This record gives sequence, C-alpha cells and structure tokens, in this order.
Amino acid sequence: MPLLLQICVVIVTMSLVAIAVVTVRAMRRFERATDEFTVTAAAIRSSLAQTQEIAGEARQLVRSLGEVAPQVRAIAARFASLSDRTARLSTAVLDEVEAPIRSAVALARGMRQGTRFLFDRLAQRMAHHSSPTNGGFHHERESIHQ
Repeated sequence: MPLLLQICVVIVTMSLVAIAVVTVRAMRRFERATDEFTVTAAAIRSSLAQTQEIAGEARQLVRSLGEVAPQVRAIAARFASLSDRTARLSTAVLDEVEAPIRSAVALARGMRQGTRFLFDRLAQRMAHHSSPTNGGFHHERESIHQ
C-alpha cells in the first residue's frame, strides 16, 4: 500500500473517530436535555392540576358571591333607610330641645351676672360705710354729750 494511501486512511479513520466522539457527546447532552424536559413536563402537569383546582375554587367563590350580593345590597339599602330615619329623628329632637336649653342657658347667665353685680355693690357699700368701732354704742355717747 502506498504511503499516501496509508496517510489518507489514517486521516479518514481519525476523522471518523472525531465524528463518533462528537456524536456521543451530543447524544449525552441530548439525553440530559430530555431528562430535564421530562422533569419540567412533570412539574408543569402538577402545576396545571393545581391551577385547575384553584380555578374551580375561584368559580365556586364567584358563584357564592353572586348569590350573596343581592342580600348584601338589600342590607345596605335597609341601613341607608335606617340612617335617614335616624337623622330625621335626631333633627326633630334637637329642634324640640334646643330652644328650651338656650333659654335655660341665657337665664343662668343672667342670674350669674345679676348675682355678681349685687355682690359687687354690697361689697362696695360695706367698704365705704364701715365704722372704726364696727358697731357698738359710740354714736350714742356722742349724742348724749352734745
């Protein structure tokens, strides 16, 4: 066999070996990717099942809220009516009570001011007309001696 042909056979053999090594590595990577895809698909299936369960519970909740909403609206309307009646009643009570209370407060203020004025006048009178003897018979002796 000529030398050139032997060199070519060696080069072709090495090329085939290199191609085989690259193919084996690619297949290992493909197997790892397939395994990861399998694990991911299982997780997605599990998540999908949980999502469907949650969606079912959400539908039930929406149905329940739909059944309760009219009752809540009716209760809110009753509270609105009750608050209107309460406001009208409190206004009526205040209207009936306000005038007498204002009169009583004005009377109390007038009595306080009148009493203060009276006591101030009495205090002034007592201060100006006090005698050094504070009572007694001194004024009688002076009239006897005169």
